[in-house]
Amino acid sequence: MRLSESGAKKSSISLTPLIDVVFLLLIFFMLASTFLRFNAIPISAVEDGGKTEDVKEIVLIQIDGGQRLQVNGVTMQVDDLSAHLDNLVAKGMTKAVVRPTRDTTVQELVTVLERARRTALTSVVVVR
Repeated sequence: MRLSESGAKKSSISLTPLIDVVFLLLIFFMLASTFLRFNAIPISAVEDGGKTEDVKEIVLIQIDGGQRLQVNGVTMQVDDLSAHLDNLVAKGMTKAVVRPTRDTTVQELVTVLERARRTALTSVVVVR
């Protein structure tokens, strides 16, 4: 004769589905919530049209590499850049666009940017 209960088995609850549901909820709320608005940019409506840049105010500096540059089509050395930019600023040019080629080293680009920043230019931008 048996003395133990044969009909009552202790069933265990598996936590794996519960953990899966918790992770799915966590991922959903992380993707659906917004903590800060990083991409919010104030935009004002322009009624009469926007102001376009006058090309005559912009100096194009192309760095060819090997200490050679072209400033608005005039070929020169890096040492002559500051004096030439000062002359252009006196003629009313206020902004500069620097365009390095593939042969340009980082040091050449930094040298041109430093010399351009020492002049009275209001803006110096590097483009690819």
